[in-house]
Amino acid sequence: MRRIYIITVAFVVAAIIACSQESKPDFAAAHAAKEYYDLLSEEHYEQFVDGMNYPNPIPSSYREQLVANARMFGDEQRRFHQGLREVRVVNCVNDSAHTSANAFLMLCYADGTVEQVVVPMVKREGKWYMK
Repeated sequence: MRRIYIITVAFVVAAIIACSQESKPDFAAAHAAKEYYDLLSEEHYEQFVDGMNYPNPIPSSYREQLVANARMFGDEQRRFHQGLREVRVVNCVNDSAHTSANAFLMLCYADGTVEQVVVPMVKREGKWYMK
C-alpha cells in the first residue's frame, strides 16, 4: 500500500511540474514592430524603411519612394489625429518555426483615437523585419 502511495504522489508532483513549465509566447517580433512604429512616430522615416524586409541594397529611387510614403503617412496621422502618441504591443502569433509572425499593435493617437493593426513580420539573419 505504501508503494502505491509513493508512486501516486510522484505522479502528481511530476504532473504539476510539467504543467507549470508552459512555454511563454515569444514577443520578439512584436517588440521589433513596436520599435519600427516608434521610429515612425518620431519622424525617423529612413530607419523605419530600414525595418522593412527588402533585399540589400534596394535601388535608391525605390528607397526614396518608401521614405516619402512613410513621411506622407506620418503627416496624414498628424493632420487627422494630431500624431501618434503611443504604440503598444497587444499580442504576437509566431509560426511553428519562428521565422514569421503577426504582431498585433495598438496605435494610440493624440486625439484619443485608438487603432489596432497587424504587422506581418519575417525573421532574416536573426533579426525581425516588417513584410
